[in-house]
Amino acid sequence: MKKVITWAMVMYSIISCSVFAQINVVRIDNNAAPQTKEGIFYALPRTVVKIDVKIDRVENYKGPYADFALRFLGLKNVVPANSIDYSISSISITTYPEPDPDQYYFVEMGDKISKGETTALLSLSDAGVILGTIQDRLDTLNRNTAVSRQDETQSDDFKDAFGELFKYSADVSVFEKVDTIIRKINIDTMTVERQYYKRTMVEKSPEQKAKEAADYISKIKENRFNLISGVQEVNYNKETLEYMDSQLKTMEKEYLKLFTGISLHKSLNFSYKYIPLSNQINTEIPIFKFLKSKGVIDLDEPGGKVVTIRIQRVGNTNTVANYLNKAVKDTKVQGFSYRIPELAKVTVKLNEYTQEESQCLVSQLGVVTSLPATKWKVLFHKETGGIKGLEIQ
Repeated sequence: MKKVITWAMVMYSIISCSVFAQINVVRIDNNAAPQTKEGIFYALPRTVVKIDVKIDRVENYKGPYADFALRFLGLKNVVPANSIDYSISSISITTYPEPDPDQYYFVEMGDKISKGETTALLSLSDAGVILGTIQDRLDTLNRNTAVSRQDETQSDDFKDAFGELFKYSADVSVFEKVDTIIRKINIDTMTVERQYYKRTMVEKSPEQKAKEAADYISKIKENRFNLISGVQEVNYNKETLEYMDSQLKTMEKEYLKLFTGISLHKSLNFSYKYIPLSNQINTEIPIFKFLKSKGVIDLDEPGGKVVTIRIQRVGNTNTVANYLNKAVKDTKVQGFSYRIPELAKVTVKLNEYTQEESQCLVSQLGVVTSLPATKWKVLFHKETGGIKGLEIQ
């Protein structure tokens, strides 16, 4: 057994087992008649296709002085109205294995073991997929089988935006208006004029505010020019000069937002899984809907464009399948079953437009066959259930 473990460690086996005693492996289904209940169950893996979708959400906020942007600053490209837009920024296709409910097997161990022979310790994952015989070095499927919707991520601009949107629009919005009132008083034949000053606080109009903001922008640009050109004739050090210039640029940017508006970008991540089936080959299967004004929506919601997935077999296992169909079937004892995976093309489309395309091995679209029930050593691929290495004793 030490030799088997050492050999497997050198080969970096994913699944390995060493059997010396007589075994019989029976596939389990609803019609299977159990001969004994003394044995071990295991499963072959099937391939699950995972589709990760990244959505870019853009929140557009119209500036309070957008209507005066062209008049005072000559700006045309401004946010015309408040809106929220969604777009698909990326789609990625990956695969991971999980136990195939149609490929469970029962290992019947022989009653008699020859002297000097040793049975292997058959190791399984918590999901029942065969892992191997190497103790303390077994990988589990946990890190591969998790399908989750990731947390929403957002840019730093978005984090700092709320609470400070158009913060310079909160400048003094009223001004003091002074009216001169002249009163004429007649005393006998004399007329006396008296002047009174009436002071009132009047709210500025949007046009007045926009004009003041535009004047501030011009003043900031002038101050930056004077600072860089050295009009003050002050010998600032490099750090001080850079700090003052950056503060002026920040102030200018904030005032420009009052005219151009603000667009906040936010990333949303969604994950979907699809299990390829033989009766759905070359068929476009709906995954979700996408609506520009809402983003990702469920298939049963009205509106939106349907995003579909399509699986196409390449046909690399056709020859093997034809050979096995013509071969004489042996009803005697059998060894461990294994898979020959099929190469498939996976295509994700939004309407008629292809968003992502990839090729991958799909276990359940391939061929399942078995080893002879004799002395052998074998290495399996955990992801597909296919044979990685084989040694006949």
